[in-house]
Amino acid sequence: MFTHKRRSVDLNGTWKFNPDPYMRCKQQSWWEGEGPDDAFFPCFNMEGLWDIQVPGTWKTQFEELKWYDGDVNYVKDFEVDEIPEDREAFLCFDGVVYSCNVYLNGKHVGDHDWGYSPFQLRVTDQVRRNNRLFVLVNNEMRDDRVPGIRCDWNNDGGIINGVKLVFVPRVYIENFRTETRIENGCAVISYRLSVIGYRCGGRHGTLPVTFAIPDLGIEDTIEVSVNGTASSQIRLPITDHRSPVTLWSPDNPKLYRTTLTTPYETVEDEIGYREIRTDGTRILLNGEPIQLYGVAVHSEFPGTGRTATPDGIELMVAKARELGCNFLRCAHYPYADVFARAMDKAGMLWWEEVPVYWLPKVHEEPQRSLALGMLREMVVRDWNRASLIIWSVSNECAGDGSKAGAHRDLGGGNYPYWVEACKLVRELDPSRLISSADSGHRVVRDTGWTPDADDAFDTRIQGEEWLPGHPNAFYELLDVLGANLYVSVPGANPTATDKFVDMLRRFNKPLMLTEFGSMSTTDEKTDKPEDVCGHPKRHETILREGYRACHEHLEIVGTVPWCLMDVRVPMHWRWYNRGSGTFAYGLLDNNYNEKHVYGVVREEIAALKRRHRDERD
Repeated sequence: MFTHKRRSVDLNGTWKFNPDPYMRCKQQSWWEGEGPDDAFFPCFNMEGLWDIQVPGTWKTQFEELKWYDGDVNYVKDFEVDEIPEDREAFLCFDGVVYSCNVYLNGKHVGDHDWGYSPFQLRVTDQVRRNNRLFVLVNNEMRDDRVPGIRCDWNNDGGIINGVKLVFVPRVYIENFRTETRIENGCAVISYRLSVIGYRCGGRHGTLPVTFAIPDLGIEDTIEVSVNGTASSQIRLPITDHRSPVTLWSPDNPKLYRTTLTTPYETVEDEIGYREIRTDGTRILLNGEPIQLYGVAVHSEFPGTGRTATPDGIELMVAKARELGCNFLRCAHYPYADVFARAMDKAGMLWWEEVPVYWLPKVHEEPQRSLALGMLREMVVRDWNRASLIIWSVSNECAGDGSKAGAHRDLGGGNYPYWVEACKLVRELDPSRLISSADSGHRVVRDTGWTPDADDAFDTRIQGEEWLPGHPNAFYELLDVLGANLYVSVPGANPTATDKFVDMLRRFNKPLMLTEFGSMSTTDEKTDKPEDVCGHPKRHETILREGYRACHEHLEIVGTVPWCLMDVRVPMHWRWYNRGSGTFAYGLLDNNYNEKHVYGVVREEIAALKRRHRDERD
C-alpha cells in the first residue's frame, strides 16, 4: 500500500515498553486493560513501563538489553482529533524486527510473521478518538526464520522504522508503479496503478484517474476498475525544448512531483525518471555505460543501530562520497523508506536485498514463504525509487549441503526458491536488474600445478581450476552476476579475480565483486605481526591486491569492498574486535571514525577511475 504523504496521524515518538522474557503480556492479555490500582494481576500498568523511542531498537536504548533477544511489548496511547467519515483507517508499519502481534483498543487487528519490510493493518472498525495500541514483538533467531539461526549483524529487535495511522477514501489508490524506457530519442514513461474499494455495496464500476507531472505539463487520464488495475504510457521527446525532461542520474538527481488524482483523493510522490538495463557485459544508465564504484553497508548508524535517521543517512552518504563511491550495496535486508528516499535525493545508486543469508534450505517451508513475502513487500514499496537499480534475492546460499556442481537443473537444492524469487520480482517490477551474491559458487579442480619455491606469494589457489558451481540455467535467472570473493592470504590476487572472470565470462553478463576484503583493529599501534589476520597492514594488502586485479578486468562493472563500517554482532570475539562484540571488517569503526584502510580504499577507487578513463580515451 502506498502511504507517502497521505492523511495520517504520526505515531512516532515516545512509547511505553518492557522486556517480557516470561511472556506475561500474552498470558494475561494486557491489551484488555490494566485492572484496578490495588490489584496484583495483570502484572503491569502504564506507570510501571519504561519509555522508549520509536522508531528505534531496544538494543541501543538500554545498556542492559544490548544483547537481549526475545519477547518485548510496546504500548502507545494516542488521540485522533477527528475520525473522518467515509474513510478507511490503516496502521502502517515501515518495519518491525522480527514478528509481531498487534492489538488496538483491546482487539486483535493483525500479525506480521517476518521482519524488516513494511506492512499495513486495516483498523477502520477499531479506531476511536482515544486509543491504546499494543505491539508485541519477538526477535528470537530461529532456524525456521529468515535470516535463520545466525547472521553477521546484530539482531536489533523492535519497531525499527516509522509508524503511522493512515486514512484513505473508501475507494482509494492502493499503489502505483512507474517505469522509464528510452526509445528513438524519447523517454517513454509508463505507469500502472491499482484501485481498491471497501463497502461499495457490490457496485464496483470504474473511476477516472489522472496521472500528472506538473513540471512537465503532463496529464493523462484513464479509467480504472474498482478492485482492478490499469496502465498507460506517455512519450516525451528528450530533446524537446518546450517540455524537456531531465533524466535522473547520480550527477543530476532530478525528482519530479508526480500525482494521481481520483474524484476522492490525490496522492503524490517525488520520482526520478531514468532507464537502467544491461547490454552484454555492460550496465547502461539512460543508455550510457556506467561503472559502479561501491562499498557495502549495513543499516548501522552511531547511536541508533539499525534505525536510519536523517543525520545518520547524511553521515553515511558523506563517508561513501569521500571514498569516491557512486553505489552502495545495502546488505542484507530491506532498508527504511526514509533511507530509500534520501538515496534518490543524494544521487546515490544502491542495491537492496532480502536476508536470504546463509540459508541451506530456503527452498523449504516456512522459510520460502517468509522470504518471498518479505521480497514482495520490499519491492512494492521501493519500486519508484530512481536510485535503486538492483534487487538481490540472496547472499551466500549456495551451500545447500550438496557438492558444488551436483545439481544439473533447477529442480533441487535452493534452486526452486531462486526460480520463484526471480519470477516474482520480474512480475512486480521488470524495470530493474536482478542479482544475487551467489554467482561465485564454484567447482574446484586441482591441476597439480606446483609454484616456484622462491615465489613467496604463490599459493594453492594458483593450482586450481574454477568451474561454475551452478547449473547454467541459474545464471540465466540473473541480470548481473555478483560474487563475494574473499581470499585467505595476501598474494591470492590477482589469481582469484582472474579465475572468477574466466569462470563466468561465458555467460556474457555484467560481473560484480559484491564483497572482498578482510578485517582489522582500530589500534594502529598494535604490536602484532603485520601478516597476522586483524593487522591494518594485512587488511591494506588484501584490499589493494583486490582492486589492482580489477585493473586488468574492465568487464567487472562493480567493485564493492566489505564493509564501510564495523558492525555490532556477538559472534566475533577475536583480538582485533577489541572485546566489543563487533565484526571489525569495516573501513570505519562503529562510530564512523576512520580506520587505516579507509584512506587505502579512497586511493584505490581513484586509481581505478583513472584506469577506466584511460581505457575510454
